Amino acid sequence: MTDDATTYDGDVTLNGSERPPVELLDPADVFVTTNSVGGDLSVRNAEYVFTHQSIDVERTDGRGNAETTIGGTLEDGYVERVDGDVVVTDAEDVFVAADAADGEFSAPGAENVYADDISPTASPDEYDVSTVGWQQSATATDPSTGVYAVGMEHEIDLTKARRNLELYLVGHGHDVRVEGRDAELTVHFVGYDNTVRVGPYLSADVASEAGFDNEIDAAPYPAEDLVEMSRSEAYSNAGFGRRKVTFQEPTDDEEWCPNCGHAADAVIERHQMEAFFLFGYPVWTYDRSTNPACECEHCSPNAVHAELSPEERRSVLD
Repeated sequence: MTDDATTYDGDVTLNGSERPPVELLDPADVFVTTNSVGGDLSVRNAEYVFTHQSIDVERTDGRGNAETTIGGTLEDGYVERVDGDVVVTDAEDVFVAADAADGEFSAPGAENVYADDISPTASPDEYDVSTVGWQQSATATDPSTGVYAVGMEHEIDLTKARRNLELYLVGHGHDVRVEGRDAELTVHFVGYDNTVRVGPYLSADVASEAGFDNEIDAAPYPAEDLVEMSRSEAYSNAGFGRRKVTFQEPTDDEEWCPNCGHAADAVIERHQMEAFFLFGYPVWTYDRSTNPACECEHCSPNAVHAELSPEERRSVLD
């Protein structure tokens, strides 16, 4: 078997032009995408392995002959397609997406392995955003499927999300921001230091994490959205004379809603007061509520629901 040795400086991408079996020698980080290896994948002596592919960490098979050996001063390697076996030797971090290899996946000599057996619900090209590489950026409006990202430091923005989405993030340093309303996000992490920032009208759940130091940063529900009538508005509307007014105010000292019992981001109190008003200011108070009723984003009739306003619906369709 002839060894075709190739020397590279910097990043290298395996995209199907290399004759297998292919070996990457001493790269820094290696990212292996879904359906990219037509044969077996062997990761040897890596410091960290992060994967959603079924893995054998005990296998100790010897180093086989490679048709194509890629070495030199390698930085990061991206495996997008090889029609045969792939060997990665002496890498630092290796990130392997679900269903990456058609054959067996082994990691003899790995110092640290973070593994889970999870498959995303869609293929990479079915997602609204699908990125591979270093410092990629992408946006999508009114997404229907979600995000598939493999590599480092991708910045992705999803806006006007109104359907349930899946975020499948492989690598490290990704920053994904999602804005919308009343949709659920299912998040899969393969790697570390990835952040998903979620708007206040969305919910997010980490379905799997093969890694560490990943984060869901959820914006709190704005209490102001639950207020029908503020104190200043109620006073202003009272005008002159003896009046009864009702208003709502956010409370900052409640983590649980006294009304429905849910853990809540936003809790407001409903107040009632009867007073003599002069130019919108109460100069004499006759009666006021001493035990105001509470409500939160879960039980308030003013909470944002799934229905879009006519203006939002037109904006989404634009």
